[in-house]
Amino acid sequence: MLPTEERQSTDDAIEAQTDTLEDLPTTEQGPFTGYSSALGFPDPLDASPANVRVGLRKLIEKDSPISRASVYQLYVEGCPHRERATKAVRHALNHVLVTMLRAGEIVQEDELGDGSPEGQVLRLAEGPRVRERPAGRRDLQEIPPSELFVVLERLDSGSTSTTLDEEALLRGLLEHYGYNRLTAIRRRYLSRVLEFYRANREGSSLGDASTEHEA
Repeated sequence: MLPTEERQSTDDAIEAQTDTLEDLPTTEQGPFTGYSSALGFPDPLDASPANVRVGLRKLIEKDSPISRASVYQLYVEGCPHRERATKAVRHALNHVLVTMLRAGEIVQEDELGDGSPEGQVLRLAEGPRVRERPAGRRDLQEIPPSELFVVLERLDSGSTSTTLDEEALLRGLLEHYGYNRLTAIRRRYLSRVLEFYRANREGSSLGDASTEHEA
């Protein structure tokens, strides 16, 4: 039998393939749209860091705030020389991202406080901390926690009951972004977001005045 972690990884991969066919966005507008090899992002394993930096800047400027995990995915989509965000590709991109962070060109926040790639959110230094947007081509686990906090706050404040239970809030997020299935992958991510939201809601700046709304 496979080890538990390996079985979980295999199950997630199978479920992700199913989601791609059944319940993933197909829009051509909004966040994460417009990426293809025609963009010609430089190969992070062969090109100079300066050239890779230009590609990363364009990506982050267009779709930030954005998680590191999503940066890897979208950069590869825009790179005609790479098909997967392998460990070597991620390492090369991270090298350039660190340079951009040190230069103050971009900012990174650990929005879930756990160091996970989904919680490590990048944005331009001069850009808004939160941008509430439609899903676009993003799956739920690709939406930054800070953006989900804004929606959670609205769901909470709009409820007639004192406190909505976890299932109601998760379903509310699902409906808000136009999805039908609360898959295991989505549930795990949204549950972590909800746990952090509830632990830090009192006296926090979740969804503060820097939020920018987009139709």
